Amino acid sequence: MEACQEVGAKEKLDDVIINGSTWQAIWHMAWPMLLQMSSVSIASFCDVWIAGNVLGSDAQAAIGLCGQIWFFMILMTVALSAGTTALVSRYWGAREMDMAEKAAKQSMLFGLVFGISSMSLGLLICRPLVAWLGASPEVQELGWQYMRVDLLSQFPFTLCWVSHSLWRAMGNARAPMMNWMIMTCIICVLDFVLCVKPFNFGISGIGAAWLVAAIVGVALNFFQLRKTKLASCTSLPLLFREGVQKEWFVRILKIGIPSCIMDLAWVGGCFLLFLIFAETVNKTACQAAWAIGFRLEEIISCLPLHAISAAVAPIVGQNLGAGKPERAEQAGWQCTWVGLGFTVVIALVLFFGAETISKTMSSDPTVILYSTQYFQVVGLSQPFVALFIILFGAMQGAGYTAWPMWVGIFSLIFLRLPLSWFLTGRVYDGPMGCWMGIAASSVVLGLLALWRYKTGVWKLVKV
Repeated sequence: MEACQEVGAKEKLDDVIINGSTWQAIWHMAWPMLLQMSSVSIASFCDVWIAGNVLGSDAQAAIGLCGQIWFFMILMTVALSAGTTALVSRYWGAREMDMAEKAAKQSMLFGLVFGISSMSLGLLICRPLVAWLGASPEVQELGWQYMRVDLLSQFPFTLCWVSHSLWRAMGNARAPMMNWMIMTCIICVLDFVLCVKPFNFGISGIGAAWLVAAIVGVALNFFQLRKTKLASCTSLPLLFREGVQKEWFVRILKIGIPSCIMDLAWVGGCFLLFLIFAETVNKTACQAAWAIGFRLEEIISCLPLHAISAAVAPIVGQNLGAGKPERAEQAGWQCTWVGLGFTVVIALVLFFGAETISKTMSSDPTVILYSTQYFQVVGLSQPFVALFIILFGAMQGAGYTAWPMWVGIFSLIFLRLPLSWFLTGRVYDGPMGCWMGIAASSVVLGLLALWRYKTGVWKLVKV
């Protein structure tokens, strides 16, 4: 965003975050994030549509399963981004620009290390991991064809992720929005060109589309960041000369690791659901229905909620840095009300339109039945999903991540999985028990997040 590249305009943007109406600050951060997440949703939808309507249900199951593996491999980047946002936004709000720049440089350096590591490790473990999760031989082969290309995007996506965290910490959500819109256009065009005509690469083409988009995204981010006060974080010689500093490594990951572990609980729980699916009569249909349900829930509900969560985090961080904790708390409540209103509508749409939506995503009758059940059961839990995603995002902006981690582990692992297993094995035939377990754990986690945020203890944490 050009306005953020001028010092005077930058100060004005900062004033929006820490002065005046909190609704204005929320709008300033949220609408670009919503458009950004919508772009991500379109790219994800394009992948699922191509897999289900062109490549078949086996490819759809492979995309759903391997998508979890891809996210699992980028979890350390998620941790890094959480720490980056909390530290840089706190220093930015306090107008300690030298410290903000140091945090940015160390974050980018860690991003280089984590990106290469996750890409290499993913290529080593993804094939046996797909087999261990109970996929059929056909799904295993398609999954490997997809992942051997898609995992190469881990490195550039890590740098994109860190760059976008820096933009948001500065109070600029428009630059990452524009970058993601360009990347989405590339993904959608290449999905068709590489998977269908003229190249007919099949499922490998979907992975290649994301790889090309990620490389373009890194180039765009670095070009724009060089015109900001954090320009030094894009200089590779400077980063390598400065080297990794233990103090910053500990500070960033002290905030980020709990967020990473909570996301690991989420992804790990999703992995283990596939073991429950493997015990059902039609495991491939269960896997395909999960891919449809999870991706569409992510597209129309979770990604917009994560947009609001990502928007409120730097608002909370900057206002705590500026010595305005009451304003930080108020912004969190206002974002929560927005999320609740939005998800009530989504819950009704998913419940009453479940069968129609499912028929547009698959032609397999069993997959349609299972995904219809998913939308009706999990759809009704969406307001509670809004509670924990948005309120945990606000707490993350304050650097308060340990407590959300523990309740996340409890709800997503020790409540969701045993309940899903019990209901699937003893009450329901098919994946309905899993859908019930997912919904119940979301309700519990949402109520716990609401209670903890109301106590205000998160405002007292030191970063």
